[in-house]
Amino acid sequence: KQTQVTEYYSSKKSHIVPKIIREKVKTACTEFTALDSRAFETVAGDGFIKMAQSIFDAGRHFSPTSSISVKEIIPAPVTISRHIDQIYENKKNELIRLSYCGLALRFITEDYKLHNFILGCILYDIDSQSANNIRLFVDAQLLSFGLTLNNKIFVVTDNENKMRAAFKEKCTRIGCSIHYLSKQLEHSFTSEEIDRTLVRCTEIQKLFDNVKKVVTHVRRTHRQVKLKQKLQLYSDTRFNGAFYMLNVFLNVFDDIGSVLSSGYIDYLTGVDKDLLEEVCQFLIVFDNAINQLSEEERPTMHQVLPIRQLLIDHCEVIFEDSSELKELKLFLGERIRSVWILQDQHYICTFLHPRLKRFDTAPHEKDIAFNLVKQELLARISTPSVTTDTASKAVATDGTVIIDSTAPVNSNNLLDRCFDKPRPITSSDATPVKELNDYMALVVADEQSDDILLFWKNHEKTFPTLSKIVRDFYAIPASNTIVERLFSASKNIVTDRRTSLAEAKLNKLLFLKKNLFTLREIKKDKLNKNAEQSKQKLFIPDGESIVIIEDVDSAISSPTIKRMKPNDDNDEDDGDLLYDIEHMYDSEESDNIFLNF
Repeated sequence: KQTQVTEYYSSKKSHIVPKIIREKVKTACTEFTALDSRAFETVAGDGFIKMAQSIFDAGRHFSPTSSISVKEIIPAPVTISRHIDQIYENKKNELIRLSYCGLALRFITEDYKLHNFILGCILYDIDSQSANNIRLFVDAQLLSFGLTLNNKIFVVTDNENKMRAAFKEKCTRIGCSIHYLSKQLEHSFTSEEIDRTLVRCTEIQKLFDNVKKVVTHVRRTHRQVKLKQKLQLYSDTRFNGAFYMLNVFLNVFDDIGSVLSSGYIDYLTGVDKDLLEEVCQFLIVFDNAINQLSEEERPTMHQVLPIRQLLIDHCEVIFEDSSELKELKLFLGERIRSVWILQDQHYICTFLHPRLKRFDTAPHEKDIAFNLVKQELLARISTPSVTTDTASKAVATDGTVIIDSTAPVNSNNLLDRCFDKPRPITSSDATPVKELNDYMALVVADEQSDDILLFWKNHEKTFPTLSKIVRDFYAIPASNTIVERLFSASKNIVTDRRTSLAEAKLNKLLFLKKNLFTLREIKKDKLNKNAEQSKQKLFIPDGESIVIIEDVDSAISSPTIKRMKPNDDNDEDDGDLLYDIEHMYDSEESDNIFLNF
């Protein structure tokens, strides 16, 4: 058989349909809308057309003389109902296999301003999610911005094994603190066994299961409109999701019986309200911790160590605790100690907060932090006389005594509970690292340390090396929630009226939504700075002057020189600032660049 060109290219000619066939189909569609009381628009719907096309295609397999009725082809209503479940599972699995990679950039400028930028929410289009493929994909995306990873850059990711393996080289990986914490909370309510060890939170898990079944039932029956608060269904992708479900359930506990079917009353009676209230009260501190560690506009790395210790102390069993809560406390306390491992950067950042440097909340960690800061300090100081003396591990105890009269502050902020207590402080010049010793002797009022970056900006000349360490390390976020929230933000872009966005267009819209305002502010600050500093007048013998105008359109362009008469007005614009992320961190010191995944 000879190959026809139409096998490769479809004809642009419209097919001629006999009039009698058109009339027959038109009559059938009209009768369909009348007999089944369907809207006229039904026949134009995608679903109807697809169904009609499938029946049309099926008819091609039969001869004109075939006696097969269409009833033998169309499935029964029950069959359609059952097939819904199969299609749902298939499409759900297809959706699960779709992966997106979120990238964020975070750094502190030389002026001690913290900046967050979203680099993208990109469709991960590689079949395998192996560590090697993930790294290759991320490197390619970063390269599109002129960025590459190196040993001076910190990468914050979740704590899955594939992420650990992907970023074990040519960068320093920091584990997301909230993932550590949230995963242990999830285990306490949903897991029977972890690492071949039983989770001994039986009664708490029974409480959780009963509440979850009631909440699921009420939401499916649409009866929660009768309640004063909307019930929250548990989601393992939401940080501290168990707390939100249990806490809302507690708020409507007395009213929920009125909206339950008789078959679910037993689950409600199986919920001990006193225990529910006790558990919710216990989990509030964890919720506060997650909220503080997920702050985006302020440094958070220094909060990890003290808040972790506070949560461990919070899990200490007391006499008034019920037996069920004691089980939960013992499990969480042990898991936080063993799984949530601190890294060197956590110790250093805590030490470099002036009201945490004495480690009153975790005295056993102080020597570790002091030695790490000292090691980092010595590595950055090139003076031989300073670097050779490394024997001392403590601050000198003789010298001028400074009394800290700062009164403690009562606050719901968890970090306030971790600040050091007032005490006599000694200072001396006889130390191996004078800058470090002077920092230990410094006493600040509460209000001076509220804005930690402003504090170090004001003390940059006093502690020049420590200030550089702060700029590098305080840009590291405690968590990668900025990327997690990026996925949540997409629901405001993909709406009922905008459902056909390509993944590249969605990525660009998210980029603009998250970065546009910040980039405008940076551009404005840059222009204001250039207006004050870039123009200099140089007088020459002939009475003319030379005005040097810095070209701000390019980070690598050279100044342009323009001759002007003394009375000439310079009406020209200095140029629009095209602020490029590729040049955003160009400086002699680019250590404080951190990426979230």
